[in-house]
Amino acid sequence: MANASTTGFGLRAVMTAGNTPATSGQSEYQIQNAPGVASNKGDPMSFNDGGGAGAEAGKVQDASFTTTDDGGNGGTAWTTANSALLLGVFNGAFYIDSTGKPTFSNNVVAGQTTSKDYNTGSDGITAFIIDNPNQEYVVKADAALAQTLLGVNPMQSFNTNNYTATDNKDGQSITTLDVGSAATTSMFTVVRNANDPENKDQSAAGCNFVVIQAKNSSLFN
Repeated sequence: MANASTTGFGLRAVMTAGNTPATSGQSEYQIQNAPGVASNKGDPMSFNDGGGAGAEAGKVQDASFTTTDDGGNGGTAWTTANSALLLGVFNGAFYIDSTGKPTFSNNVVAGQTTSKDYNTGSDGITAFIIDNPNQEYVVKADAALAQTLLGVNPMQSFNTNNYTATDNKDGQSITTLDVGSAATTSMFTVVRNANDPENKDQSAAGCNFVVIQAKNSSLFN
């Protein structure tokens, strides 16, 4: 039967590997001011290596865009061979906006301007990233996913779909898992069907799966 929805919702943190409770831990990183691409809640993130025009090395960037802030490959073209390895998944940000208002937000839009935080003297943008490499996530697949692609050796992994600035819902990612990107050099390994009663048909687009960062795609493995 068809799944109830094919609309993506990004990567939602659930349990950790082994079906153990997740601590919901996240760490603070910095996004460059006026970034070239947005960062949306539920998207994979990586370190900017400073390779792109106006890029700031050591800041973080959304890895779902076709071209990331450092000029590297993101989205369906992401690969362990020449893309920045993944930190984890974006979970929101804090900054002082251009009017001086303290702002917690699901996302940071491209070109976001800020003003100084007089408590810290900084005009930076703080990103909150779920960076436990053993964190599991639920994500929606963009097409049927054959059982034969799960658990094979060498292990296949998958990228998120290419992203544009408007691919969010109130700052929440709507990206999906790109079934066509199956490779040993992609972002996320599928652990199992999420068994959502209305979205568990693997033979159709829209099935929800539990995934984890592929070991060779994670900066912390």
